[in-house]
Amino acid sequence: MSQPAKQATKTSENTTAPAEEVRYFNEYASGIGYLNGVREFGAEGKPSRHAVQVAVIQGPENDVHYEYHDLIIASETVLKVVLEHREAIDNEDVKVIVRFKMANPRAKPFIYKQGKHAGELGATIGGFLTRILSLKINGEQVYEDTRTFDNQDTSAQAVNG
Repeated sequence: MSQPAKQATKTSENTTAPAEEVRYFNEYASGIGYLNGVREFGAEGKPSRHAVQVAVIQGPENDVHYEYHDLIIASETVLKVVLEHREAIDNEDVKVIVRFKMANPRAKPFIYKQGKHAGELGATIGGFLTRILSLKINGEQVYEDTRTFDNQDTSAQAVNG
């Protein structure tokens, strides 16, 4: 593994000292599911962000169940694809299936506000939508990511051991 890049920083004595590059530990997952509910959010004074809901398909083909993910869009490429197909994604009568990659899945609790489970605690999976591998609208493929990443720089991903 290559050494992390060092950046010069000023110390209190007005001299320069090397600073370590920040490295992150990330968890990645991939899946297939129905893409729903594009929304924009943000805090005052900060740029807005987008998120989507994915009903991830799990289980045997003849008895699937769904796990709901609430994913923040983490790349300009993904955002472009989502916004380009937003009308279909937001239309309840259109089936939008996505093969995707996500980072840092985590449980997000919530309270049901209506329906037969109103007032009960529920949970969804949160994380970051990092890549759309393919997108189908009503069975027709409208997007496929054909990029390859053979020479990925893994130095920013900390390695255990």
